Formats: sequence, structure tokens, C-alpha cells
Amino acid sequence: MGQTASTFQKTVVDIERNDPQKTELDFTDVPLGDERVRKISAALYHNSALRTVNLSNTKLSVEGARYLSDALASSHKRHAISTLILDNNPLGPDGGQHVSIAIKQCTSLQVVKVNNCGLGDEGAASIAKSLIDNTHTVVLEVGNNLIGDYAAAEFARALEANDCLEGLSLWKNTILSAGARHLADALPRNHTLQWLGLGGNNIGPEGALAFAQKLGNSRLQWLALGGNDLGDAGAIYLASAFQDDGCDLQSIGLGGNNIGDTGARHLFSALWNNTLLQSLGLGGNNISSEGCEHASEMLKANTALKKLILSSNLIDDDGLLALAAGLRINVTLDSLLLAANPFKKVGASALCATLCDSNDTLRTLDIHNSELDSDDEHAIVEKLKKNSSLYLLGSYYGPRNHIISHDARATSYLTRQQSTSNTQARYEQQKVPSHMREHELF
Repeated sequence: MGQTASTFQKTVVDIERNDPQKTELDFTDVPLGDERVRKISAALYHNSALRTVNLSNTKLSVEGARYLSDALASSHKRHAISTLILDNNPLGPDGGQHVSIAIKQCTSLQVVKVNNCGLGDEGAASIAKSLIDNTHTVVLEVGNNLIGDYAAAEFARALEANDCLEGLSLWKNTILSAGARHLADALPRNHTLQWLGLGGNNIGPEGALAFAQKLGNSRLQWLALGGNDLGDAGAIYLASAFQDDGCDLQSIGLGGNNIGDTGARHLFSALWNNTLLQSLGLGGNNISSEGCEHASEMLKANTALKKLILSSNLIDDDGLLALAAGLRINVTLDSLLLAANPFKKVGASALCATLCDSNDTLRTLDIHNSELDSDDEHAIVEKLKKNSSLYLLGSYYGPRNHIISHDARATSYLTRQQSTSNTQARYEQQKVPSHMREHELF
């Protein structure tokens, strides 16, 4: 039920009539303002059919947040709204307090997104406190809200008491190592949190150490720490958590952290015997051919990793030669992203030869923005299209949809992927936030 300002009045009437066919309200990017939000809120008192309310970027401020909160918290009508999205609105700290009331009292709310709303520590802390006795909210996103260590400590206290939340995104805030320590310390006492997005903060090596010391006693499956200035020291700390299946993480994003070959060596060495981690994101770092040598040795031994992201590093021909050697033995890696690296024909040709002659496991490869000459890249793409087992290839000289194979196996693979996407899309969009997926791409 996507909307524009011109259909506003009809939408309000439809909400009041409680039409069971109208389960989604979406006014994204329509400048409603608080007065129109007041009218929507008044209509909500009469509605039990809506499942999703999206008022992102609608110029909703603290007054509008109050109207909406009053309606959602009212016991006059039992609401069915499970998803509330208020991203990109100037709510401020007071608006955050109103949102916290809605979260606490509207027991149908399972997914709440309040990204880029100027909550600050005060507003975010109010929302954190609403989680303490909460038994219904499963996902909370509060990215890009100037949240610091004080509010991080409040979220940590909430996690210690909460037994429902599965996902928390604190992406792109101002959390430092002290806040990271609070959050990490809460993990062993929490039994439901599956993913945590902390990308784009500044937790540094000490924050990485805090998580490394607690991951072994947590149930986290996905952790995003991209853009946190971890450096080699932070990577070394985290590597210790992966040694001999020391934690249950399936995916970790460490992009944009100034990690060099030393940190990469420790991470890859820790994965030799790890049987749980399936996705490792290391894009946007300073990994060169030396790091790739260690990646190669890891690939020869590891039997669990399915996705390796090395885009935007310093990987030249020697680095690709090393990776090709590892891929000749590896039988589990499904996706390798190498875009924006300075390799040329020699390395790319070696990788191409491996994928055409020795490896039939890799399905996705990205070589965009390398230093390959156009003729060389075009020739490699054509060879991969004809002779490799790749299904998806990222290159300026490949198809726009990146699909390069249409044989029976490829069709089956893509059908399964699409089927999974169709059946789980709405749920997964709620469970794992877009911000976290972006950090995994590192």
C-alpha cells in the first residue's frame, strides 16, 4: 500500500474502516509532517488489520512520535502491527522516549527500525530500557543516531535481562571500546541474540579484544565490525576466538579496519581447523600477496568457509597466483569477491585456469575494477563463461545480471536461491538489517 500525499485522505479512511486486505501502510519519502501523522494515528485507534507501518523520511518529529506512540500503546484496540519503520526522521531524544513507550506497551511489535533519527544517548537509552521486560520485540535497529558508550551500557543491561531480542543494529554510531566492553560482557548472559551490527563505530583493538574474550560463551551467529579501526591488533584478538571452533559465529564482517598481512595471517591461520565460520569479510583493508599466501594455505585445509570477501585490498598478480593454488584443492568455497584490486593478466589468467580446469565448487566471482586491460578482461570472461562452473561473474564484460551459466546445475542452483529468497525474504529482511548486510560485503 505505497502512498503519496494525494491519496492521503483515502488511506486514512481505509485505516479507519479496518479493511482486512490492507495490511501495509507505506508513506516512505512523503513529507507528511506531524499533523498528517496525527490523523493517521487517530485512525489507528480503529484498526487491527495493519501489519506494517513505514513512515521513513516523512518529516515526523517529536510531536508526531507522541501521536503515534499514544495510538500504538492504547488498549482501546488490539493492534496487529508487527513492523514499525521510522527511519530518517528528526525525532530527537524526546521522540526516542515516545518510541520506547510504543515498544514497551504495543505487544504486537516485533521489528522496530529507528535509524538516523537523532536519538542521541538519551533517546537511545530510553529505547534500551524498554527492552528489559520486553517479550515480543525480535529486531531493533538504531543505527546512525549519535549513540555513545552511555547508551551502549544501557543496551548491555537490557541484553542481560531480555530473553526475546534476536537482532540489534547499532551501526554507524559513536561507540568506543568502553561501550564495546559493556556489550561484550552482556553476551554470555543473553540466550537469544543471534546477530549484532556494530559497523561504523570506533571500538578499536580494545573493543575487539572485549568481543574475542566473550564470543566463546555467546550464541551470536553474525557479527558486523566493519569500519571500527581494529587494525592488526584487533584482528589478532578476534583470530584467537576462532581457533579450534572457539565460538559459534557463522559470519563476521571486518571490512575497512586497516587490517594488513599480519592480521590476515592470524585470521587465516585460525580458520585452518574451524568448522563453523561460513563467511569472512575483509574488504577495504591493506591485505597484499603475503596475506593471500596465508589465505591459500587456509583454503587448502578449511572445509567450512563458503564466502571470502577481499575486495578493495592490495592484491596483485602474486596474490591471485596464491589464491588460485588454494582453490585447486578447496572444495567448499562458494563465493570469492576480488573487486577493486590491482591484479593484472598474469594473476587473473592463473585464477581463470584454476576455475576452468581444477575447481568446480566456486559459483560466484567478482573481478570488477581491477587493473586488467579491457581486452584481457574480456577474454578471461569469455573463457570463464565457456569452461568454468561459475554461475555469477562480476565484470564490466559480463551480463548485467551477472549470470553466465544456464546449464542444468546453474538453473537448479539459481532456482533454489530464488525459492529461498521468495519464501524467506520478508522474514530475513526483518531479521538481518540492510546495514549489516552492507558491512558483510566488506
